Amino acid sequence: MNRRSFVGTALCPAFLAPEVTGCQGKSPDGRSTVARELPPAAENGKLAGMTLDELRRQYEHDLFEDHLPFHDRYVVNRTYGSFMSATGHDGSHPHTNTTASYMGRGIWFYSFLYNNFAQEDAYLDTAARAVGFIMKHRPSGEDYWPDEYTCEGDVIGSGRGSLPGDCYIAEGLAEYAKAAGEPEYMDLARATMLKTFRHYDDPGFIDSSTPYPGARSLWYWMLHMWFGTTTLMHHPDSDLEKIVTRSIDAIMNYHLNPAFNLMNNVINHDLSRSEDPKHSGMAACGHATEATWMIMYEAVRTKDKTLFGRAADMFRRHAVVSKDDVYGGYYNDCRNVDANDWELNKVSWAQAFILINSLYIAEHTGAQWAQEIFGDQNIWTQKKLTLKQYGYPGWFEPSDRFATFVPHATRKDNYHHPRHLMLNLLSVRRMIERGGKISGVFV
Repeated sequence: MNRRSFVGTALCPAFLAPEVTGCQGKSPDGRSTVARELPPAAENGKLAGMTLDELRRQYEHDLFEDHLPFHDRYVVNRTYGSFMSATGHDGSHPHTNTTASYMGRGIWFYSFLYNNFAQEDAYLDTAARAVGFIMKHRPSGEDYWPDEYTCEGDVIGSGRGSLPGDCYIAEGLAEYAKAAGEPEYMDLARATMLKTFRHYDDPGFIDSSTPYPGARSLWYWMLHMWFGTTTLMHHPDSDLEKIVTRSIDAIMNYHLNPAFNLMNNVINHDLSRSEDPKHSGMAACGHATEATWMIMYEAVRTKDKTLFGRAADMFRRHAVVSKDDVYGGYYNDCRNVDANDWELNKVSWAQAFILINSLYIAEHTGAQWAQEIFGDQNIWTQKKLTLKQYGYPGWFEPSDRFATFVPHATRKDNYHHPRHLMLNLLSVRRMIERGGKISGVFV
């Protein structure tokens, strides 16, 4: 398949921190200026053919009437407090076990709902019961949290755990600490994340996602960077600042392969390029489009418009290259760029990253190209990935290029899809509060 060449774009130099709802300053005559003087975030007040209010209603429906009720009923184990990781479209359970990653993600989801949408006792109680579930097996020293549990909370297998499992548990505990007002969980989350970064920094580190000792994974930089960014939004932390800075530098200056201006998923421990074409020739477009929106959130936090612009350009590059111009949606990985050898399946989380990036860029810059990407992708996902056309709630995980419906699921996403729904709903709400105008943190 031919890939279109990338054409660079200039970004509007106006961005705003998420919590700000208007841009105020002084005009030459001394009068205050307000957000209505900024250009619109959406042309003619519409995105994906919908008004912002209609888009808000779409997200509220998909989150509160579609995704959440299903998870409350079928994924949350009310007896033991776990999140059951194996669930079909009809709510059936091939098994009732769970994992560290799934527990951490679920704790984060319900805590984020509580912190950002409604302080419902049910949200906090679900998160609290899940925290109690994992705390029975809190590790000591440099050990990881156990990787897999029965629904009753017994550890399955060796109990050795993994770096990503600990990262997701740390993310969940940090969000829960804010919701519950219990800072000891933030301390534990921070300690867990600093531990995983020490492991990652070991030249001999290896696990299932690191193909050789000391290899640097794009995914692992992102896990640490995002934890740092979301924590630093609330209070300073010099150790996390260093991790965020190192992570962004590694992603944007070393994982980005200058030979084809796309990101490698794996590089060497010293940040040099792997000599193995399996790694140096691969473009990890899905993880790249996850990294870019996270970096843009960090850029807005620090009011760094240059960083925002670079990340937005990187997103656009990867989106243009990985788009399926024939059947719609986006590919995840190109196994070899020179051979144009693509994995043709359409994983759902890669589709969500396109929506997060493009809407966030539209919110902060009003860039026409971002509006177009968001509109096209929102229409495609609503048509191809929503299960309502098959009589079920939520999205499904497509298995092929055509997003062919798979009638039997073995797992329900409790993280990427609801995270996309929540982040984008907050973004749309901010745009509505500003009267449809872009943000203006640098104005």
